[in-house]
Amino acid sequence: MKKTMLAGVGMAVVTKDKVLSSFDELVEKGRLTKEEAAKMSDKIIEEGREETEKAKVEASKLFNDMLHRANLVTKDQYDALATRVTELEGRLHKEFPNGD
Repeated sequence: MKKTMLAGVGMAVVTKDKVLSSFDELVEKGRLTKEEAAKMSDKIIEEGREETEKAKVEASKLFNDMLHRANLVTKDQYDALATRVTELEGRLHKEFPNGD
């Protein structure tokens, strides 16, 4: 999963470079002003960030769903259960002290 995310980031960098290069060409040809190119590239970059964030959320949901289907627990779930067991043991020892 990590490699997939890194590949996506790499692709985004290459794509960003190509977009900026294309905008530079359009500015040189006089089809866009520098301001228009800057606004458009900012918009594209922001949309890319939003899509990346959505992809992260979806990947996380998918990963957690796979863990659930495999009957595996997350570290947070394990920690919560360990805390609960510790609390219950404490109550048990208070209720029935036996010198352990």
